[in-house]
Amino acid sequence: MYDPEILDLSSEAEKCRRYYDIQYSKPHSYWGDQPNLLVPLVSSHLAPNSRVLVVGCGEGRDAIFLARLDFEVVATDVSANGLKRAMEIISGEDHRLELFLLDAHEPHDYLGRFDAVLMMNVIQHLKTGSISERIEHFKSLVAPGGIFSAQLFTVEDPQYAEFAHSSGQSKRSLTIVHPERKYRLRFFEKGELSSYFDGWEMIYYHEGLIWDKPHGRQAEFHQHGIAQMIAQKKADQKRYRLT
Repeated sequence: MYDPEILDLSSEAEKCRRYYDIQYSKPHSYWGDQPNLLVPLVSSHLAPNSRVLVVGCGEGRDAIFLARLDFEVVATDVSANGLKRAMEIISGEDHRLELFLLDAHEPHDYLGRFDAVLMMNVIQHLKTGSISERIEHFKSLVAPGGIFSAQLFTVEDPQYAEFAHSSGQSKRSLTIVHPERKYRLRFFEKGELSSYFDGWEMIYYHEGLIWDKPHGRQAEFHQHGIAQMIAQKKADQKRYRLT
């Protein structure tokens, strides 16, 4: 379970944590109670009793959805208030759900191996210089034949040009400071997400604009430019080789 005393945060993670701790302390859920639209599709590719890691779970909407489908779920987030909200929602229900207060930059390998790792709208919050290393870290936690699923912002997102203009930054930079929240967001180029998964089977991959429902301070429906992916790790053939 989460322990606020043991978390050691980078300055960028601290800015992000402070913002979401404030949002998650409010009476109403920041993201709503329905899972990310990609998560039900992920669940359809998982065997019963699969073990799933949800990185950056926020208030737990994806983790709780999966736990209620009887998967064994481990979820981590940088916000203690987000994890508290998740515990409150799931209170009184009998599910296999463990919550840990962990920044995505910190090691997760002690949590074990997983049949699926989910990073929904998390990778864009990683420090630019650590993105490749952190993706490799989480890929290493996927068991042979398992799934890695992610969603992130792309340069097609209307916020990319808006934030660059507001902060006085060049659109040539892929890392933009959020004008209100003051933490950095990394926007991804076309095909960049898939480039980290050479040798994996692409079960699903989509890039483009989507409409998102109102959430947080966004009072109206709005668009995001996103890349969505479900990739499967190749099974270890050596394990089944006859001698």
